[in-house]
Amino acid sequence: MRAGVGKVRITPPVGVPILGHLFRISEGIHDDLWAKVMVVEDDEPMAIVGLDLCWPMPEGDYVKIREAIEKTTGIKGERVMVTCTHCHSGPAFRPHPGFPMPLKRQEELIKPWVEELPRRVAEAAEKALSDLKDVSAVRFGKVPITGLTYNRRKRIPEGVASLINVQVKESRYYYGDASEIPHSLRQQYLYWGMPKEQAEELPPSIPDGPIDPDLSVLCFEGDGGRPIAIFTNFACHAVATAPPVPNLISAGFPGVMTDLVEEATGGLCIFTPGASGDIRPYRSKPKGFEEVKRIGLALAAGVLQALREARPVEEPRVKVMSDFVEVALREYPPRDEIKRMLSELEEQFQRARSEGRYAEAKRLLDRINMLDYPIRYMDWVDQKGTV
Repeated sequence: MRAGVGKVRITPPVGVPILGHLFRISEGIHDDLWAKVMVVEDDEPMAIVGLDLCWPMPEGDYVKIREAIEKTTGIKGERVMVTCTHCHSGPAFRPHPGFPMPLKRQEELIKPWVEELPRRVAEAAEKALSDLKDVSAVRFGKVPITGLTYNRRKRIPEGVASLINVQVKESRYYYGDASEIPHSLRQQYLYWGMPKEQAEELPPSIPDGPIDPDLSVLCFEGDGGRPIAIFTNFACHAVATAPPVPNLISAGFPGVMTDLVEEATGGLCIFTPGASGDIRPYRSKPKGFEEVKRIGLALAAGVLQALREARPVEEPRVKVMSDFVEVALREYPPRDEIKRMLSELEEQFQRARSEGRYAEAKRLLDRINMLDYPIRYMDWVDQKGTV
């Protein structure tokens, strides 16, 4: 078995819209974004791509990345897994009328970057393929990381499932830090119309939902036990750079973590988010990039601990599987019927709110919002398994 690594800068131009929280426009660059590629050859090569981006790119752009890698390196597209760190301070992939910028200007900034991305990723893959080294050992380690994350969704006795990190101020929602969590549900009930005296009797909302605390590490070692590539996985939304942090392009805490691990080990480090769901980091004070450093440092320390405790994988082999997952779409009634249902729900919501039935009012409001969403087609691209 052989392994090689490569990385290429993919930082977008200043001024590009930021994807992740609200509609923000980038005002500068805090740190660069990277495309990292790890190639593992065992009879036939495969590649893992790690991108400092928010989430999977739309409408076939992943396919374009795979095609570019196959054309440049000869590695088959079905043997390429593309992942994102889920950082919330990278570029948007398409114009949106919500951004405070003309759509034409958004297109001018976004389109060239999106079109260039597959070539840049393929360049990183080419570097990795040309840098293959014999693998002396593959090691796997796992350590628990507690006190860093929580589940932002909580079910309370009334049957309401609420985002406990969301605050309501001046009739607007925003994401608060950890110190504000206990009072968030009370604020939301006040926003829905509950009398203040009744809201003050509510118990504090303490996060108790499920999380995945395991930080998993897979290390490919070369001569002398020196790491070639370190593949990491941890379930957490990379949201430490959310407002009111300055609108700067950044890889977020995954970038801090991988930089520190690479500096300490000499190997390339790829961060992948686990099944994050509603898992997010506690944001303490001060907020901002100091918080990004705090979380990144904690995770980097966890990776180094996992490496020290990692056990060798006996007779490691690489297997890649590709399949499609079919997801049934909900059948919606005709548009006129939807309008009638919305009208009835709005009447029921107002009646429940006026009569003080707040849990029911919240449930009805959620149904109104859900029915009002446009239908979107989701194309589930190839899902890969590796090593």
